[in-house]
Amino acid sequence: MRGFARIAGAGAALGLLYGVAAADTLKLTAALEPDQRGKPGKGTANLSIDTATKTLTGTIEYSGLAKPPQMAAFLSPPATQNGKPGTLPIPLPANPKSPVSIKMQMPDAAIAAIKGGEWILLLGTKQAPEIGGDVKPVQ
Repeated sequence: MRGFARIAGAGAALGLLYGVAAADTLKLTAALEPDQRGKPGKGTANLSIDTATKTLTGTIEYSGLAKPPQMAAFLSPPATQNGKPGTLPIPLPANPKSPVSIKMQMPDAAIAAIKGGEWILLLGTKQAPEIGGDVKPVQ
C-alpha cells in the first residue's frame, strides 16, 4: 500500500508539473491573405510563445509575393480611439525564402496584448504589406 501511495503521489506531482509547463506555451496561427482583392499572395504563420522565457518562435510560409519579403510585423489596435496602431517588427533574415523561421523576444505588454486576440501579422515590402491576417490561438 505504501508503495502505491508513493507512485500515486509522484504521478500527481508529474501531472502538476506538466500542467504548469503546458500553460507556459501559447500556440498561435495566422492565415495570410492579400491586402487587396485580386492580388496574388497567400501564407500561413505557425507561432509559439514561451511565456516563461518571453520568446516567440515559429515559421511563416508564403507564396505569390512580388519579391521576397523585406518586412514582417505585428500590428496591434490603437491605444486610443484616434491613435496610431502599435507595431512590433519581426526580424527577417536577408533574402528570406519560404518557410521563414523566426525567433524574437516579446515584451510582457505584447504577450498580454496578443492573448487578447486583436493582433495582425503583416508580410511584404518596406513600402507596404502584401499579405496579412489575424493572429489567433490554435484550436
